[in-house]
Amino acid sequence: MNFSINGHTEVLKTAFLQTTLSRPDGAPAHHKTLDNGTRVEFLDTGILKVTCSGNASYRVVISAGVHGNETAPIEIVDTLVNEIMLGDLVVNNDVLFIIGNPPAVNAEARFIEENLNRLFAGKHLRSNTKEAVRAAKLEQAVGNFFEAGEQPRLHYDLHTAIRESQIEKFAVYPYLHSRDWSRSQLGFLEQCGIEATLLSSQPSGTFSYFSSHKYHADAFTIELGKVRKLGANDMRNFTAMTQGMRRLITGNELFQQRPSNITLFSVVEEVVKLTEAFKLNIKDKAKNFTEFKAGVVLATDEGYEYRTKQDGERFVFPISNVPCGQRAMLVIAPTELSLKEP
Repeated sequence: MNFSINGHTEVLKTAFLQTTLSRPDGAPAHHKTLDNGTRVEFLDTGILKVTCSGNASYRVVISAGVHGNETAPIEIVDTLVNEIMLGDLVVNNDVLFIIGNPPAVNAEARFIEENLNRLFAGKHLRSNTKEAVRAAKLEQAVGNFFEAGEQPRLHYDLHTAIRESQIEKFAVYPYLHSRDWSRSQLGFLEQCGIEATLLSSQPSGTFSYFSSHKYHADAFTIELGKVRKLGANDMRNFTAMTQGMRRLITGNELFQQRPSNITLFSVVEEVVKLTEAFKLNIKDKAKNFTEFKAGVVLATDEGYEYRTKQDGERFVFPISNVPCGQRAMLVIAPTELSLKEP
């Protein structure tokens, strides 16, 4: 199936992705039942609900394209949906597939008006941008899906990073408030090729935080490498993650693996851009997880500077052209945090 995006012909395998990109602002709902009894419901642009014919053990959200230029996760979703539609992937858990920001995917842009991944957990109520409307719709879809059953809830929000990273594949574990980190989930992520996990220390407006906090889902923001154009990704680099998602869908993932090599980082500082005088003292080609000694100034603003407090601090997600009041960088350091069961 061929589909043209900005004059470039890409090979798209599923009607789900084709419809999502050809009608990015909305499309009629429709559904079908596959020969094996799996029910597939296209709820709206970029929102596909797949219901197994038997008793599901988990309710799983797999999202991608929250930032439109992060395309490898979109191709992972496309592959999984195609295998389901062909009957090659047997569905034994209920799954909600999401392509987060279709207009931005078409524009090959991170977003159209506003960063969608800062607008969840109700933060969209402060804005009237296209992304704010989309965030509200996605929250409703996830809420309806999670509330439709009593099974444990999972959400894996797949991304790729603007910068290259010294640790290529890593996850962000949303702030859990009074809940405990899950060893079994970290073990699963390690099986999926994730090398490190950042343990968040405060609430945020990310998609994964919304699912975690509102619905007590085991939820993660997962970074899988570098931003590339749709169709230009070497999908062999994502084999472990794709296989992990397949195990979830088929019900073969039992979450018995415990983490052995995954590196844990705690957030030392969330650096916020306060004024237009904000500057990052980081080279454009510096990679995420670059390590610094104590005393290095990483960012300055009007009446503010961030100077590393200890040897071994590192940065991730540095970006200076965010609106004032938004996060411009995370400063992290390795942690020896003891993880409780399960």
